[in-house]
Amino acid sequence: MLDPEQNTAFLDHYMDVPIDLSRVLFVCTANTLDTIPAPLLDRMEVMEVSGYVTEEKQAIAERYLAPQAKEASGLKDADVTLTRDAVDTLIKYYCRESGVRNLKKHIDKIYRKAAFKIVRDLGEDAFPEPQHSASAEASSAAAPASKDEPNSAVVTESQDTVVNTTPESGSASPSTAESGDKHVTTQKREPLQIPPTVHVEISSENLKEYVGPAVYHKDRFYTKQPPAGVSTGLGYLGNGSGAVMPVEAMSMPGKGGLQLTGKLGEVIRESAQIALSWVKAHAHELGITKSPNDQFMNEVDVHLHMPEGSIGKEGPSAGTALVSAFVSLFTKTPISSDIAMTGEVSLVGQVLPVGGLKEKILAAHRAGIKTIIAPSANRADIEENVPQSVKEGIRFVFVEDIQEVLDEVFRGQHSLPKPAEAEVLPSGSF
Repeated sequence: MLDPEQNTAFLDHYMDVPIDLSRVLFVCTANTLDTIPAPLLDRMEVMEVSGYVTEEKQAIAERYLAPQAKEASGLKDADVTLTRDAVDTLIKYYCRESGVRNLKKHIDKIYRKAAFKIVRDLGEDAFPEPQHSASAEASSAAAPASKDEPNSAVVTESQDTVVNTTPESGSASPSTAESGDKHVTTQKREPLQIPPTVHVEISSENLKEYVGPAVYHKDRFYTKQPPAGVSTGLGYLGNGSGAVMPVEAMSMPGKGGLQLTGKLGEVIRESAQIALSWVKAHAHELGITKSPNDQFMNEVDVHLHMPEGSIGKEGPSAGTALVSAFVSLFTKTPISSDIAMTGEVSLVGQVLPVGGLKEKILAAHRAGIKTIIAPSANRADIEENVPQSVKEGIRFVFVEDIQEVLDEVFRGQHSLPKPAEAEVLPSGSF
């Protein structure tokens, strides 16, 4: 159906007629490509759209979402204000997403609850229903029964009964109605007139009264110096947002096994195996063993865990964080919590480019990360797509191999010996 070469006579089984779809442009959206079948994805032109930064979300909320929600709640002319710091709190601690769908839901909820509180506090008597004109009431009462409807009802303001007239009998059969005045109108309902003495301000201090407790309480697990064996990685979530993800490694007596937990996918498990193999191969150069012939990890097991086990984690971009965590564990050297990293690591230690850099850097900026280690191949992507306001206050270190990562993380404490430079012979030496 999506292939222009084959859908010139697409047969719809319900209508049982051929339909020419070759000139139809299909637009599909998805948060992740992993769940799209390969044959379907092969027939699509993929256009990746990055998520909004905090400043863009604030502008959208102030210019569009808040005014629309205020008017829809009947508070268009009321002195009800949603402050900028409240919007910022919503973005940081309630609505971590690439778009603004969840942010819109929360703002709508705030204004609806504000309207409810105003009516509850002042009482319904302060907001009388608008009076209808006598002519409208008379025309409504005198309106004849419609010929197209078998049953019709005429309701007047002073009646306590509803009179139903049927074409067959032509007689009226009264039915008991609720006591009180009744009125039927097609006039558009106008918003209630809020007294000018009412002033409501929703700020970050009283935001909890409108949307409940915060969903996210902290931006990163370790704000102080973590123990040895812990590094900080950057991940890309399935909802289109980034996250700061710690990597924790611990050793225990055993037989050299590696245990992986934290709802890790197949690719990230392979990355952990590659990281451990690289550390084993360079144990002596890293200062883990005293001599090249010393046996390593024959009597210990290693358990690697990535917290927030309910969130699935997949992809090769945690390679640099995995290697750093293993080196930190075996050398008993802690890593600063202000350093975060991303990048795939090959078996020989090359750092390869990864995706989702903008979202990852946004998460690091929100968490207060001061240094980000990223592949050199992603430098142009970061310089072009990440806003300058996000990059301010963050030092970027671009690397090509894992040794450059370790030099930055451990400040040269665990460096591999540099290869000897090739001797350059003068011309004509042979």
